Amino acid sequence: MTREPEYLLVTEYFHPDTASTGQLMTELAVGLNDRGLDMTVYTGQPNYHSGDNERQPKRSLHEGVLVRRIGAPQFRQTSILRRLSNWALFTVWMTALLLFERVERERKVVFVTCPPFMPVAMWFVCTVRGWEYTYIAYDLYPDEPAELGYFRKDGVLDRIWGALDRRALLGAEHVVALGPVMKERISEKGGPSFDADKTHVIHNWADEEFITPMAKSDNWFSEEHGLEDQFTVLYSGNIAEFHDLETLVRAAAELRDEGVRFLIIGEGDNKQRIVELAEEQGLRGDVVRFLPYQPYEDLPYSLTSADVSVVAVKEGFEGIVVSSKLYTSMATGQPVLTIANANDDEARIVDRFDAGVHVEQGSVEELAAVIKRWKENPELVDRQGANAREAFEENFVKDASIDRYHEMLAEPDGQTVAA
Repeated sequence: MTREPEYLLVTEYFHPDTASTGQLMTELAVGLNDRGLDMTVYTGQPNYHSGDNERQPKRSLHEGVLVRRIGAPQFRQTSILRRLSNWALFTVWMTALLLFERVERERKVVFVTCPPFMPVAMWFVCTVRGWEYTYIAYDLYPDEPAELGYFRKDGVLDRIWGALDRRALLGAEHVVALGPVMKERISEKGGPSFDADKTHVIHNWADEEFITPMAKSDNWFSEEHGLEDQFTVLYSGNIAEFHDLETLVRAAAELRDEGVRFLIIGEGDNKQRIVELAEEQGLRGDVVRFLPYQPYEDLPYSLTSADVSVVAVKEGFEGIVVSSKLYTSMATGQPVLTIANANDDEARIVDRFDAGVHVEQGSVEELAAVIKRWKENPELVDRQGANAREAFEENFVKDASIDRYHEMLAEPDGQTVAA
């Protein structure tokens, strides 16, 4: 009798890490395991900006899923140098472990593009061992660091890394893109010999029971931070270089006398720069307030504490990233203020469902006008917020996305239906 294959999910982040990737990969592993796939997770030690980062055992069970972790401790991600060290350690450790580990039955590998060299490492491992693999593109490399200016586009490093990543795409059994624009970009990266039909659009998601709309008058977080009677624009999440919060802060300066408050919650490499910009504009404390990451159990309240939720993508990142924050923002039942190019996956979704407004990066006056219009028109806020929640419930809930992963991995033809 042929034994069912073992599915390995390789991800740097997993419970109890508070990174959105860790939360999504945790729900994916548990969901696929519950649907009958024999899932094992290979992951690192907790190291995200937030959370207690307590060292975890090398082997454990999480909701029925076997979790195997690298033995070496990892640094809390408070600097690029620490992040690079974590990436190198995790990639090398996982490569060596999977190359030389004794295996008694068929394995299929599923990995997410974090750390950045994971696609190349897993392509090499799976090629040597003869395993099928699924490539989940959360961020595209080397596109992202090249766009951020860490090295020259079309330079030697960009060409070599790009060629290796292309081999990883060509060798994959399945490729998962987070949106249609990302799928188009993957097809371009793969070149003329790449089979675009093996790329499945499966959106990220949020838990519709964990995040639900809540009136500010019923929300202790709103009361605690004095937001009940203030029209408030909220950004909550990672503050990275590819999130355009500069446009948001400059719009806040335009609205300093309009009674609008801006709350920015989170940590990240770009936070100090955004804090300094707010200080330069004379906005700290009064108009713009910063808070650290909130405890996970408080997210249903912090995320629903405002009137409008912000999703921001830096110019030039069309199809390179798709912000997972979009889905939690829609889940809150607030209009989504999307700072993005019109062709971004995030902007397309918001426009498609009339779930908010998208504004181009750098369009400070337009952004300020949009916020002012919302403040003066609560009926518009209510309508677009309701549209956001309805669209979320119909398209971006957890079970629907995990079902698509299961269909892709378990069904004979591996077909999924894109949302």
